Formats: sequence, structure tokens, C-alpha cells
Amino acid sequence: MTVSIKRWEPENPIFWLRRGRRIANRNLWLSILSLHLNFNIWMMWSMVVVNLPAVGFALSNQQQFLLVSIPPLVGALMRLLYSWIWSWVGGGLWLGISTLLLLLPALGVAAVVQDISTPFPMLLLVSGLCGIGGGASASHLSNTSFFFPKAAKGLAMGLNAGLGNLGVSVAQLAIPVAILLPLFGGMPQIWGVGGAVHPVWLQNAGYLWLPFIVVIALACLLYAHDLPKLRITPHDQLDAMRDPHTWYICLLYMGSYGTFLGFAAAFPLLARNMFPLIDVTPYAFIGPMICALSRPLGGWMGDHIGGGIATMLSNGVMALATVGVYLSMPSAGNGGSFWLFLAMFQLIFFAAGVGNGSSFQLAPKVFLLQAGQRAKAAGLDVAEAYARGGRRGASAMNVSSVMAAFGGFVIPKSFGSALAAFGSFLPAFGMFFVFYLVSMLVAWWHYSRSDSRMRC
Repeated sequence: MTVSIKRWEPENPIFWLRRGRRIANRNLWLSILSLHLNFNIWMMWSMVVVNLPAVGFALSNQQQFLLVSIPPLVGALMRLLYSWIWSWVGGGLWLGISTLLLLLPALGVAAVVQDISTPFPMLLLVSGLCGIGGGASASHLSNTSFFFPKAAKGLAMGLNAGLGNLGVSVAQLAIPVAILLPLFGGMPQIWGVGGAVHPVWLQNAGYLWLPFIVVIALACLLYAHDLPKLRITPHDQLDAMRDPHTWYICLLYMGSYGTFLGFAAAFPLLARNMFPLIDVTPYAFIGPMICALSRPLGGWMGDHIGGGIATMLSNGVMALATVGVYLSMPSAGNGGSFWLFLAMFQLIFFAAGVGNGSSFQLAPKVFLLQAGQRAKAAGLDVAEAYARGGRRGASAMNVSSVMAAFGGFVIPKSFGSALAAFGSFLPAFGMFFVFYLVSMLVAWWHYSRSDSRMRC
């Protein structure tokens, strides 16, 4: 089983160099592997749903957008539990347990896609099971943050989240290839669109991950470490929610992380609706990959130029790129520009990745800074103040992670609702544009201005 640690002092240079760094890096990479797999499972459903009508499932556009919006919604709800249970069970042990839970959605997807008479409520249930993978960030990232000293938290969490988030791209790249091959046996489905007809094995989208789930879960259970129990409770979450900075950071993280989740889930359906003559499957993985790889850059920028500045810039870029998407959209007498559409989405994903890294690492830094300022003003013990600040920062990170995941539900649901109500995606993009401007203003006012008390 996992190794329990009784003493952990990452801010002590001697302890860190002799023992701490090696242990911290081991747990970082185990967390990366597990989180990557969780994201594989969380977003595999979007690549399955886009193929369901082609194999005979009778689904409307509204139903398809609903199906891809459910995993982010359930993932956000799962984070309410994941955000504190790891601190009671033990971070390392929870890595292993949470990875084993991924067997449920993997087997569920493999079962339902083989029968085109599967009722829609059952598809919704399996969609919800895929949301299990969405809970992991709330536990893995918080746990990882306690292994590293303050000066290295941004990069460590950027690597953890960035390479973990890369699981979305890997799933969107691997699943279209896996379903074309009889890898695990079973009866194929007949896929047909227009004049193109060929067999597919949609069940492979679930079976593909089974061996990885077992191997990575065992590695976590055997080699991960449990830090001294922190015992974070729902009361700690409520305490953090009383501080306005928790909500400012929630807003900023929702703007970047919610963009990543929502657009990653909705892009295949969105592109197919706007450009029906173009097969978008080969391009679906690119944006999430760019976002995941740019997240460590956001963490690095947060450590070196300031999280507030990096977050402000990323929201500005997303707002401009949203205008670019609008200019690429088809309209009456205009077929639009798919390549401009694709390029602007890649720019959005890049900026969202930077914003992911820079905004998420704001939480521990802001609350440690706040704790130090309060201790100095009141003449309190600085070490105790920093301990309370670290605890509150972890709680704020958890709250931010939960709220931001709802963005993954809001975006695809907004597209489906806009299409149903207005016959156009334009109102949804207009809403996102305004949101990015508001986020840019919040980042500047609270964390970027030269005279801000929380500039960091």
C-alpha cells in the first residue's frame, strides 16, 4: 500500500534537497499519469456521441449537445466530494482508488454503444458515469500542491494539470483510430454518412483504457505517498467561500478551464454543424493538445511575471479570438471559412491553457500573501499564519476547481440552446466574449495593478 509520511517541510532547503524533492517528483508523476487517464475517460464520450447517429442511433442535435454536456456537469459535482475526501483517505491512496473507479465508465460505454435500441435515459446514465473522470483534478492538484515549496508550486501544478489535461487530446486522437480496428473482438457497427460506409467498433472507445486503468492504479497504490492527514472538511470549503478572493479566482479559472472543457467537448459537434461537408475528426485533438501543453507555460508565467498579468493577457486573447470565430462563421450567402474557424479555436485553446496555469496557481499564493499581511499587522506567529493560509488556499483551489468545471457544461449546453432558440450559435459566442472581457477586468483590478495589495 501507499507510504505514509509523518514529517513534511518543503520550505526547509535542507529537507527539500536531501529527501523532499525526490518524493515530491515521484508523486507528481504518479498524479500526472492518473489525472491523464481520468481526462481520457472524461472526454471520450464526446468522440463517441459524434459517431452515434452514423451507426443508427436516432438523436437530435439538441440531444447530442446534451449528451456531451453531462460529463462536465457530473464531473463538477464529483469535485464537491473529491475536493475533501482525499485529505481524509490519504492523497496517495486516493490516487489509486479514484483511478480504479474509472472501470465503471469504461465498461459502461463499451456496453451501450453496441445496441442502437439503447434508450436515451441509459445513454444519459453512461454519460454521467463518464463524469467520474472529472472529479480527479480537485483532489490530485490540491494534494500535489502540498508536496512542493511555494516557489515551485506554479510549475508543478502546471505540469500536473497540463499533462493531465493532455488526456483530452489523446482520447480525441486515439479513439477515432481505435474504433476502426477489431482490437478487442465483438460485433462491429456499420457506420454510414452519405456514400461512405464501413464497419466500426465503437466499444473500443471504452475497452481501450482498461489495461491502463489497472496498471496505473496499482502503481499509485504501491508507490505513492500519503502526507500527514490534513482533514479538509466541507466547513473549510465554506470558510474559503466567505472570502471574496475565492470567488474572483473562481471566475478567472472558470474563464480558462471552463473554456478548455466546454470547447473540447463541443468542438466536434459544433464544427460538424457549421461545416457539414468537412470531416473535423482529424482536427479535434489539436486544440485540447495545445491547451494542455500551454498550461505549464501559464504556471511558469505566474511564477515569473505574475499570475494576475498572465491571466489578464490570456482573457484578452480569448476575447479577440472569439471575434475571429464570429468572422469565420457561415451566414446567408456566405459559406464561412473553416480554416479561419479552426485557427481561431486553436488560439482560444492556447490562451485558455496559459490562463489555466496562471489563474489556478493564484489561489495558494493569494492566501499565503494574505496570511502574511494579516500576521504582520496583528503581530501573530508567521508560521502558524502561513499554515492557515495554505489550508485556506487549498480549500479555495478546490472551490475554484468545482465551479470552473461547470463551464464545461455551460458551453455545449449554450450552443444547443442557442441553436434551438435562434437557429444560430452567435448568441452563445457573444456571451463568451462578454465573459472574457469581465474576467480580464477582474484580473487587472485585483491581481495586476501596481497598487493592488494582492498583486502576485
